[in-house]
Amino acid sequence: KEEKSMSNMDMSMDILQKAQRPLHISEIIAQVKTKHGVTLDRESLVSALVKKVHRHQGLSRTAPNTFQIETEGK
Repeated sequence: KEEKSMSNMDMSMDILQKAQRPLHISEIIAQVKTKHGVTLDRESLVSALVKKVHRHQGLSRTAPNTFQIETEGK
C-alpha cells in the first residue's frame, strides 16, 4: 500500500481526517499503530501537531493533547 511513502505526519493527518472528530494523542498513536503498523513517538508527534496548529495549517487543538482537522472556513 501507500504506507511506505507516508510520513508520520501524513499517517496522523490521515487518521484525523477519517475520524472527523477531535482525537487525543493516545488515540491517534493507537490508530496509526493499528492501521499502518508504525509506533510513533508521542513527544515528537505532539510537537509536530502543535507546530501545525500554531502555523494555521488546517489543524486545531480542542483540548490538551487533543487535535482535529479544521473543516470550517480554511
